[in-house]
Amino acid sequence: MINWRLVVGITLVSAFFIVAIFGPLFAPYEKDFVEPSGYYYNNPDDFGMYASPYPPSKAHIFGTDEWGYDILTLLLYGAKYTIFIGVITAVLRMIIGGFLGMITGLQKKKRRTDNVFGLLGSIPAFIIVYFTMTGIIVNSPLSTGTLIMIQTTVMVLVGIPGVYAAVYSKTTALKQHLYITASSALGAGSIRIAIKHLLPHLQGTFMVMLLKEIILVLSLMGQLGIFNIFIGGTILRLGGPPVYVSITRDWAGLIGQWRSFIFDYQWILFYPLLAFVLLIFAFYMLLRGIELNQKGAFHKYPHI
Repeated sequence: MINWRLVVGITLVSAFFIVAIFGPLFAPYEKDFVEPSGYYYNNPDDFGMYASPYPPSKAHIFGTDEWGYDILTLLLYGAKYTIFIGVITAVLRMIIGGFLGMITGLQKKKRRTDNVFGLLGSIPAFIIVYFTMTGIIVNSPLSTGTLIMIQTTVMVLVGIPGVYAAVYSKTTALKQHLYITASSALGAGSIRIAIKHLLPHLQGTFMVMLLKEIILVLSLMGQLGIFNIFIGGTILRLGGPPVYVSITRDWAGLIGQWRSFIFDYQWILFYPLLAFVLLIFAFYMLLRGIELNQKGAFHKYPHI
């Protein structure tokens, strides 16, 4: 029986990575292109003004925003920030949290890190990231690259406790097995046991956890975007109603800066929202496909 969830997940995730890598090459316009506004006059009975936002058309498949920027172009340019930052953050969480969880889980004594990570894990990640970044992200003098590094670091740190707890639990259960006990009795250190014995056994578990972390990171980015904490920096425009603009045009940032268009000119919000939801759906389908594969393998070879 074909695992259609895995096929759909791999196909969609691959497509998104292609867009993230080659997005600007597919863009119909330059990133800073603005569709001009003006007046038209054909005859005394046919005159008026044309101005953004323009609805979807042949010239602009997804339409334009209120300033005349092509929405499809902005999505293609912002894809790399959304996808790569989400994946890199999740990978770093897995590396740091997984390593600490395995090493600590193999120790005989309970470490103080358990209490520290338990405390940090009890605080919602959104609250920590929001109050950490809100003072430096808006109209920041720091460069976009610096802000991305700071945001990524903070999002990594708030996710480590969850990964640590899961891997620690798995490790404490696995270390009761005889081959772990024998290795320890023969003098193998915690790092050697973790690399030689635990990693091969936990590969499937780590893959599932990584995909879950990617989904969690993307969800966190979406929540932050609603509150104007955009990846790479937020520009606040005054001189009227305050307007928050994403510097990198990441998808969560576009959703946040365009959320006010939910009642008027819905296409401005619809397309970035659709892209972001499809991205999370792609990773979810890949996750479910891998879980079903692992479940099938377990039933086929229960002794492994």
